[in-house]
Amino acid sequence: MKIKFWGVRGSVPCPPMGEEIRAKILAALKLWSQNNYPDPESFLDSLPPWRTGLVGGNTICLEISDDQDFLIFDAGTGLRSLGQTLISSTVYELLEQFITSENLPILSSPQMEDVPSQLFKLFMTHTHWDHIQGFPFFRPAYAPSCQIDIYGANKDELKAAFETQQSAPHLFPVPIEFMRAKITFHDFPKKGLKIGQFFIDSFPLPHPGGSLAFRIKRRDKKVVFATDYEIQKLDASPIHGRLELAEFVAGADLFISDTQYTYLDHATKEGWGHSNALSVVEMAAQAGVKSLYLFHHDPTYSDDKLLDILDKTRSYANLFQKEKAMAIELAMEGATIEL
Repeated sequence: MKIKFWGVRGSVPCPPMGEEIRAKILAALKLWSQNNYPDPESFLDSLPPWRTGLVGGNTICLEISDDQDFLIFDAGTGLRSLGQTLISSTVYELLEQFITSENLPILSSPQMEDVPSQLFKLFMTHTHWDHIQGFPFFRPAYAPSCQIDIYGANKDELKAAFETQQSAPHLFPVPIEFMRAKITFHDFPKKGLKIGQFFIDSFPLPHPGGSLAFRIKRRDKKVVFATDYEIQKLDASPIHGRLELAEFVAGADLFISDTQYTYLDHATKEGWGHSNALSVVEMAAQAGVKSLYLFHHDPTYSDDKLLDILDKTRSYANLFQKEKAMAIELAMEGATIEL
């Protein structure tokens, strides 16, 4: 099973600022001056990824796949980057024609017809803008040979959200009905869904408007993806509370969790629908999670601040973890995990 992060930021995309890139270069140069490496490339290879790269500014999108099946979770701006890897730039060139043409829709194009037939399964936690805004730029949606099945808590609300962002008054140039892929919206089955070797089930989360966590099992491996939830609000639910979520997460090889705020920031944002890393790590440790990835990073937090949150979360976890300590990592755009 492969898990790849295409977007890890919450709320709004946040491209890196020049000052942050300059600070990274300066820090690397200082390390270079303190070490005797034979060449720059070997020096860069010796550095941790956050020294030479960025945590990332795209909003939420996750890929989970194996040799046969390909699953996508959420359609934030990271979905655009994912789509670029799936279909050649020819389709993008045609998309530009599609947008600028006075005779929409373009009914036929030899290049678009040549795109191989592909089936995409897209699972939506919810329809807040940072989770859907990449879909209009998803290349496969413009290829007539592609089929996209979109699953969420309520198919009618899901369909309305996707259609609305591409309609007046938002005025995105291409309405969803002009996309040439076969796009179908589905209620996520209460009993879960089997796709190839994957079994996916869900858990309702406390978030304004609601959200779904997804648990993905393949043979003896288990991944839980739970973004956009406020862990303290779980305590108010007698049916889907903290103990029930811990049971849902129990024994996960990988738990990708909303940890948008620091503990102090969270105290001033009660009811906003997001969690903090210290509270999440307690639950994850109690649930016997093997690896926790901090996710849905606040757009105002710099990479250095996120790394500080990671260090503090690890230190806090060490206070109550003795043996078989849970691995704690920071979700970074472009990173891939193999299970």
